Order: sequence, then structure tokens, then C-alpha cells
Amino acid sequence: MNVGYAIWLMVAGSCALLVAWLAWRRRSAPGALSLTSMMLAMAIWALAYGFFWLTEEIAWRTFWLYTMHLGMIVMPIAFLVMVQQFLGRSHWLTPWAYLLLSVIPSLTLALLVTDSLHGLFFGGELVDGRFSLLRGGPWFYVFLVYSYALLAIGSFQLAWNYFRLAPFYRGQTRILLIGVLFPWLLNAVELMGWNPLPDLDWTPMGFVITGILFAYGFFGYRMMELVPIARDMLVENMDDAIVVVDTQERIVDLNSRAMQLADVGVEMVYGKTLHEVFSKHAHLVEEYRHRQGRFEVRLGRAPFWYVDLRVMELRDRRGEMVGHLITWRNITSQKRMEERLRLFFRIVEQSPVAILIADPEGMVEYVNPRFTQLTGYTSDDLRNRSLWTLQVSSEDPDYKTIWETVKGGTVWEGEMVKQKKNGEVYWALEVMAPVLDDGDVSHIIVIQQDITKSKEAEEQLLVLNERLHAKLQEIEQLHEQLREEAIRDSLTRLFNRRYMEETLEREIARLGRIAQPLSVVMMDVDRFKSVNDTFGHQAGDVILQTLGAMLLDTSRLSDIACRFGGDELLVVMPEATTEAARMRAEEWRMTFGEMTFTFGDAAVRLSLSLGVASFPAHAQTASELLIAVDRALYRAKTRRNRVVVYDPASMAGSIRRSEEVRLAGRASRGNTRG
Repeated sequence: MNVGYAIWLMVAGSCALLVAWLAWRRRSAPGALSLTSMMLAMAIWALAYGFFWLTEEIAWRTFWLYTMHLGMIVMPIAFLVMVQQFLGRSHWLTPWAYLLLSVIPSLTLALLVTDSLHGLFFGGELVDGRFSLLRGGPWFYVFLVYSYALLAIGSFQLAWNYFRLAPFYRGQTRILLIGVLFPWLLNAVELMGWNPLPDLDWTPMGFVITGILFAYGFFGYRMMELVPIARDMLVENMDDAIVVVDTQERIVDLNSRAMQLADVGVEMVYGKTLHEVFSKHAHLVEEYRHRQGRFEVRLGRAPFWYVDLRVMELRDRRGEMVGHLITWRNITSQKRMEERLRLFFRIVEQSPVAILIADPEGMVEYVNPRFTQLTGYTSDDLRNRSLWTLQVSSEDPDYKTIWETVKGGTVWEGEMVKQKKNGEVYWALEVMAPVLDDGDVSHIIVIQQDITKSKEAEEQLLVLNERLHAKLQEIEQLHEQLREEAIRDSLTRLFNRRYMEETLEREIARLGRIAQPLSVVMMDVDRFKSVNDTFGHQAGDVILQTLGAMLLDTSRLSDIACRFGGDELLVVMPEATTEAARMRAEEWRMTFGEMTFTFGDAAVRLSLSLGVASFPAHAQTASELLIAVDRALYRAKTRRNRVVVYDPASMAGSIRRSEEVRLAGRASRGNTRG
């Protein structure tokens, strides 16, 4: 039993608990939780070691020895984690990293509890008053090397980064390094054999002092809120030039961006004045002297350079000024962008077309003066109102389709009917375009142009066009009528002789090439002159009209029925044989003979005489064919009411007599129109 040793250790353990409690109260600060864990481990280590010296029973000594090692196992890991958080390297503290760090501690804990079975941890050392924490079995030394390796890594990182910091920040890290050196120095003294307290391991008390210094540095100087290494990572990579000067304008710290702007050839800048380091930017130094806060400075000549300059006072905890923090940033591109935006704004404001800007939901944010001039609505009138406010639903297209088109990132263009503030309706040519930001619609631009006058002119032109079209149709109808009049007989509506002769020539030429026949039938109303003389010419006209209508109704589409002259009608029948033509002629003769014509109280029945001739059987040309069919008709007229087919043997020699008789007969008839 050694009460003096126990008191030393109890005091150290109590200090560790106090520091752990203080750290826990500020657990929101970076590194506070790892400091809490480390100090709790140190408290367990020191307090258990103290109780170890207060008892002489082997069982209790063994218990407190095991308990003490729980703190020894946790402390190195907590120390390394705390250093990483302080240095701003928490990104590598992943679950896998914690798992790897806890492998050897977990095995150590298992071997510690089961040491009585194998002796790998304590190695059979007696737990007596001379027990030393630096002796043990094989695994004890593995654990010892592992623990001191973690402590060495953390200490080396602190020392390495201390020399990388700017002088202004080194004082903050110096406290941590002093705290880390304490346990190393105590261990070195003990290993050299100089120990005023025999058999007492000073290591836990050394780490308690380390924790106290860490707590003082963290919470006394608020170091965890001002992590120097985090500053090194952040400030050194900033685009802003940063310079810290004291009250004498001597440079205390600056980042790499500021060094790039320093005078050429200047290397050791710490302790030099601003004029010595930044002589080529003397105008900035002058601005710094006369201003505080944030302001813009224009440098050089066109194209102008613009600098955003900030000057802030630095004061200590007592409120006394210790220097200034100066930052400046080249904002030339930003200023140029602002100039462009101002230019674009002026363009929009003075645009001759109406412009409306809405948010992604279609709520109006801005309208230009031309829009106000056109519609009567100002930006204040339409702000937070739907862009569809001006729509006239009875005339507008499908809003849903337009909205889906624009929200889908596509421009819509079309004509729409709009309504002004005073209720007046106007036509607008409208373009609705989305403004995209990383693929998302951030705004919607609507451009309108008043086309009311052009629409009215278009409507007038449409009316004139319709009238012109009607006139053209009328002219076409008249033209068609004239064409019909030129080729048709006005009384019977059959083709006239001229059209028949032209067509007959073409048909004979066509059918001659394909070796097909063509037949003609010529007919004459028997005793037609006596009807004219008895009942008048109107009665003769009715008979001819009735006969013409019969031919139109009973002829084929390819047949050509015409009025040859007077009461003589002729039908050209392409591709019809002589026999087929004869049979058709018989049908016409019989049909006409069954007709009864009533003139006043008199009922008259008449008959037809018909002649038939064919190409190429009876003639080789159109004129020969007409002569042949005329001769056949003459032969039929001699007996009346019959059909006669041209016979070259019996009719060829009677040409002159036939012509004379036919001409005399025509001259003697009263109705010779057509």
C-alpha cells in the first residue's frame, strides 16, 4: 500500500474527470467529443491505478489492474482521433477506419480478461508492490508498440503542421505540442532510470497534463473554433487575396493568392510592410489607409479592372486593435457581366416589341414599357398574376398544350387573341420561350407583337379573295358555257356538225391504228315538212328536241350524237360494227315510232328513216363515210320508216342523183336551223 502514490493518482484522475466534464459541456465544438473520450479514459487509468496502490489484496489489485488497462486501451485511439479533427482531416475517419483501429485493442481486451489461462498479456509477472506498467508478456509489448505508434503518429502530425503554419497561427498549435511532449518526457526520464517515486508509472499523470493543456488550448483560446489547419486548407485555396497586418502595417500572414500579386522577387514577406511587398499596388494600400469596410476600386485604364476590397479591424479579447485583415478580389468579369446585364435591361426596356417575364409557375414578374403601352398593364398590375391574364378564352388555342410545350423546354410560337386592360381585344403574334438553368426552366419569356392591323388587312384580303374566286368561277362557268355553245346545237343540245366532223377525223385515225371499226347512223324524221307547215315551226322544234333527248339517253358514253342539219341527226359510234349499229338504229326507229306528239287537239305519230355506214367496210375517210351514210339514208327515205345499211354495189353509182335529191329536199323544208 502506498497512500502518497494513490493521492497523486487520485488528483490526476479527478482533473481528468473535470476536463472531460468541461469538454462534454462544449461537445458541439469540433474535437470536443474525442477530447471527452480521451479524458474519461485517462480518468479510468489514473483512478484505477490509484486504487491499485490503496489495496494489498491480490484479488483487488488484479481487479484494479484490469480496470486500469481499459483506460490504457481507449486513450491512444481517442488521442489520434482528436488530432485528426483538430487538423481538419476528419474525412478519413470512416467506419472502416474505426474498425481497423479497434482490432488490436479488441484482441488486447480479450487476452487481458483471459490472461490467467495463457499468460500472453502479463506473462506471469507478479502483481505486487513492485509491479511496473512497462513489463508484461508477449502481447503486452504488441499492445505497447501499437499504443505508442498511435501517439507518435498524432504527435508527428502536430509537429509537422506546426512548421507549415504562418507565424501568426503557430502560437495556437504550440500549446498542443507542449501537452503532447509531457508524457514522452516522463517516459524518457523513467526509462533512463531516474525516478524519484520508485515503482510508480508516471505515464497516466503525464497524459492528464496533456489533456489539461489541450482543454486550455481548445476552450481558453477557442482553438477548435479557429482550427489552424482548416484555415490552411481553406484560405490557401481561396481566389481572394488575404493579408493580415499588425498596427504598423507589417505583414503577419498572407495566403498564396496574395503572394501571386506581390512584387517580383519578394520572398520573405513576414514582418515587411505593405508598401515593401505590394509596391505595384500602392493605390490599394492608400485605399486601405483611408477606408474601412467593403468597397469597390477601379484600377488602370480601359479595359478597366475592378477590385472588391475589404478592410476589417482585428481586436484581441480585451478589445484592443492588433491589426487589420485585408482581402481583395478581382471582380472585373463580374462588373463586365453587370454592364452586360444593364445593357440587356436597357435593350428590353427600349424594345419595340412587348416583353413579359414570368417565373416557372407562370406568375408575372416583369413587363417592359412597350408591353404597358400595348396592353395598359404595368408590372405592378400583373405582378404575381398569371401570364394568361390577357387571354380571350373563346379565341385562344389550347393553353394546356402550350404550357406543356414551354415547360418541356421548347419554344412555342403562334397567333393569339388578347385583351387589353380596358377590355379592347387585339391580335398578337406571340413567342413563349423557356429560360433554362442546368436543364430546368427558371423563367418564361413572352414576346408579343401587335398584328391587329395586319389581321384586319388579311381578313379584308380574304374577303376580296373569296369574291375574286367567285368571279373566276362565274367566268369559268361562262367560258364553259361558251365552249358548250361552240360545240353544241342550241335547240337539241346535241353536238354540232363542226364538232362532229373534227371528232370523226380523230376517231378514224385512232381506230385505224388499232384496227377497230367505227359506224355512223344518220336519221331523218319522215314528213317533217308537213308537220311544220300544219302545226308551225314550234311543233317541229319539239319533235327535234324530243328526238335529241332520246339519243342522249340511249347512246353510249363513247358515242357522239350531233345535229347534222335541219331535221337530220347523226350518231358516231366508235368501235361499233355495222350490225351493232343497225340494231341500235332499229331500236331508235321503233322507240320514236311509238311516241305520240300532241299539238292542240291533234295527236301525231311520226316515223324515222335511218341510214347506216361503217369504217373501214364502206369508206376509208371521214368524208367518204359521210357520203356513204347519206346515200343509205336516201335509200331509206324513198320508202320511209326503215333502216338501210350502205351497200356499195347498189348505191355507189347514184351519187349525183342522191346529192341532188338530198339538197332539193333540204331546201324545200321549212325548219333548217342548226
